[in-house]
Parts: sequence; C-alpha cells; structure tokens
Amino acid sequence: MHRLRKNITYANVLSTIALVVALGTGTTYAATQLSRNSVGSAQIRTGAVGSHEIKNGAVHKVDIAKTTIASLKGAKGDQGPQGPAGPQGPAGASATSYFAVVSGAGEFLRGNANGGGHTAVGSGSYTVGFPTNVSGCAYTVTLGGIDATNQPPGYATVRDDGGKVGVQIYDTSGNPVDRSFHLIVAC
Repeated sequence: MHRLRKNITYANVLSTIALVVALGTGTTYAATQLSRNSVGSAQIRTGAVGSHEIKNGAVHKVDIAKTTIASLKGAKGDQGPQGPAGPQGPAGASATSYFAVVSGAGEFLRGNANGGGHTAVGSGSYTVGFPTNVSGCAYTVTLGGIDATNQPPGYATVRDDGGKVGVQIYDTSGNPVDRSFHLIVAC
C-alpha cells in the first residue's frame, strides 16, 4: 500500500477522473442526444442483439421471415405433417336407444315401448317400459303433439321407475296435467 502511494501523482489522479467523466458523458450523450430511430440495422453489428436484449413477447410471427417459420414446423402453435394412422382400436359396446311417443291418454303411438301407461286420469303421471331394464340409461322427455295440432305450454320431468321410465307432466302453473309427449332413452 505504501509503495502504491509513492507512484500516485496528481497527473494520474486527474487523468483517471477525466477518463471517468468522458466515459459517463459519452454514455449520457448517446442516451440523450441520439434522435429517435437513428440507429438501424446498419449500425448494429451481427450478433450484437441476443435473446437477453429482446423483451419477452416483443417479437411476433409477422416479424420473423417466412423461411424461418417454415423451418420451425412442429414448434408450439404450428403443426407439422400428419403422421401415419395408428392401429384400429377395439370395437365399443353397441349403443341401444329406445323411444316412445305417448298420447295424453297414455297410448303408445310410435316407438319400441312395450309396457306401462297412464297412472290415473288427470295425474300427469305415466310409466313407460322397454324390452330391457333401462335404470342405467339416460332419459329425455319433451312435450309434443302427436299430430299437427299445437300443444299448450308446460314442462315434464323423468325418473327411474324400477327399470322403466316415469314421466310427470305439469302445466305452466305447476299443476299435474295429462299431455302427449316424446321420450328418448339412450343406453
């Protein structure tokens, strides 16, 4: 340390200060005096701008050459060519569907229903049976006419009736009412 102090002169200190000021001023000058868009691709040497200098999300697909995009096929967001088809999978279980069109009086007019009927006149309650137990199936019911006449509005619900489908029909006030309906059962 003592030896270093002997070699420090006023000129060394002054030149070091001048160098620091010059470097700081040059950087400040570049940051404050260069006009907007005055640096272009001609002023940037090859390889000077890398991934760390580019803000995430700043480069979009339109900014990239089409040849570069074509070489990236299969990258995130792009699809490459379709590969060969895989082997045929095993056959699934065959679907079973049942349906019925039922009059307000409980008559089966169309479909493959084979049992049930109207529970009681004015009750809006019906039971519809099919060739097999349908407890594990899905039911959907729609109020609908059996001919060209329009049906008054209302709503219907379905339930499992011990392997058959129970249907309950109501008018818009929630009172039970006898109406024709269409029932679909998918298993």
